[in-house]
Amino acid sequence: MKKIIRVLAAVLCMVMVSVCFFGCSREVESTPVEPENFRITAYIVADRIDDTFDPSNLDRVTDIILIGNADYDEQGNVVLSDTFENELGVLRQYITDQNLYLNILGPATQSESDDWNEQMYDLADRNTAAFESGNLEGAIKEVLDAYDFDGVFFDYEFPLRDKDWDAFDKFIISLNEVLGDEYKIGMSMVGWNLKQSEEAMEVTDLFEVMSYDLWDDEGYHATTDIAKNDIELFVEAGYDKAKLDLGVPFYARPTTEEAYWYDYKDYYDNLTEDGLYEDKELGLTFSFNTYDVIKEKTQYALENGVGGMMVWHYSCDVPADNENSLFGAMDSAKQEAIANKG
Repeated sequence: MKKIIRVLAAVLCMVMVSVCFFGCSREVESTPVEPENFRITAYIVADRIDDTFDPSNLDRVTDIILIGNADYDEQGNVVLSDTFENELGVLRQYITDQNLYLNILGPATQSESDDWNEQMYDLADRNTAAFESGNLEGAIKEVLDAYDFDGVFFDYEFPLRDKDWDAFDKFIISLNEVLGDEYKIGMSMVGWNLKQSEEAMEVTDLFEVMSYDLWDDEGYHATTDIAKNDIELFVEAGYDKAKLDLGVPFYARPTTEEAYWYDYKDYYDNLTEDGLYEDKELGLTFSFNTYDVIKEKTQYALENGVGGMMVWHYSCDVPADNENSLFGAMDSAKQEAIANKG
């Protein structure tokens, strides 16, 4: 009898392991991506569209996400900044055949708590109010229609609770019904917080993988290993790799993880081989992604079926004629993949 019980226990254990394994992983077969269709997506921050804006790298970009001059409030109204039309007009002067998307930011947290989770809960409550207003879907379509965008993106990064995800998912599904096939829906996401429903995942067209503001044990910012791990997390959660853009930082963070951000273009010629810059005045060491690291990440994405790369953000790079251009690193990897295909 004891032998039978032990056998049954072993069988049950194997079943539980199988259930856990298959239940936790939703990996799907990925749609193949040809190198010539590989996306180079860049966020362009509205307040950088001024007299210093450098359009020289736009020829290397396939998709543009305009961010920083459009919001939605808790009542589901889309609010455009006073400078929106001027910034969009300047940007359109330089656009040829790139897809242009509008990122619409939601209500900011008004929590007075020092606790990050409490701030995020307040943020979620305010966004959920907008999602459940019944107004936001139509308001977004009106803006996309009026200004001839190719779609809308959301930068709602940290819905922590299940109910927050549920509200976001239902809204995305509803928005897809309103927009139909005419417009694409995209969102920025982090690998450690993937709770999107399968239906919402299916109707979302593009996912920007924010593989930055993360450090390894030695303090290096946004390493290649971190990027690979993020892509694996998305794949294990059931995302089609062809819908993913691997996000890379064109800026540095300190090895101490403190709240400083340095543009690559201001420091690229003073970096160590490992991409470090020592700010003696602050007493901090900043960790950049170098040309070689960006090219390595792009090659990884191309070789592993990822749909593209994403840059935060466009104006941090040097001009296109500079041999150290990070967009140049991406383009080099892409052109080599196209040539090798033949």
